[in-house]
Amino acid sequence: MSDYKSLAEVTDATFAAEVLESPVPVLVDVWAGWCTPCLTLTPVINRLAEKYHGRVRVFTLDADQQLETVTRYDVRALPTVLIFHGGALVSRQSGAQSYGTYVTQLDAVLEGTGATERLPHHDEAGTTHHAAADAQAATPEMVEARTLADSEQTLVIFKHSATCPISVWVKQHYDRFVADHPDVPTRLVVVQQERALSNAIESHLQVQHESPQAIVVRRGQVLWHASHRRITADGIAQALGQ
Repeated sequence: MSDYKSLAEVTDATFAAEVLESPVPVLVDVWAGWCTPCLTLTPVINRLAEKYHGRVRVFTLDADQQLETVTRYDVRALPTVLIFHGGALVSRQSGAQSYGTYVTQLDAVLEGTGATERLPHHDEAGTTHHAAADAQAATPEMVEARTLADSEQTLVIFKHSATCPISVWVKQHYDRFVADHPDVPTRLVVVQQERALSNAIESHLQVQHESPQAIVVRRGQVLWHASHRRITADGIAQALGQ
């Protein structure tokens, strides 16, 4: 436990300012005091903080205390290491990984710094975009929507309405899928809390918003999507060929 005190802590209240608005990449180590693998990972995280000092900000986040952030980013295993850049989640590693694994992830983010923020200046007809359109495309939510869509791994996006009984029922299927397929990356979007991200996903993927809604994406392509009671754990698995 004492080793964690040498690293800065981030909370639900400070997450936006410290992580999403950071001008440099940010690594967040999500942990809990009862989690033995989390404590095993401590020296690795400290080593990363030292190696990337000045280039990457490193924080810890207590999963038991910061439930809003844990829910928002659908953290279901501890430890989980999240890497953010430009306000977007760009990497997720669940379980204690090797030092080299995190180095590879961070180096890739640093080498690609700014890449996700490059915006087209002309449309297909050669017309220059207006500044307002460019600004909209550069919002953290739009950056995250593009990052999710461009995932190298097949990824499941689940839009959930916490006030909709049907969505609450369907989320049980989503939860079952996540439990049965822990290696498949997922992103839970609680619409009431992340409406801007939900809108950005709709705009970028060109899939009309519904809630609940499941979307399977990979490398910029929508492979499958469904809504309401058409979403089942088996249906998601079949869409992924599992």
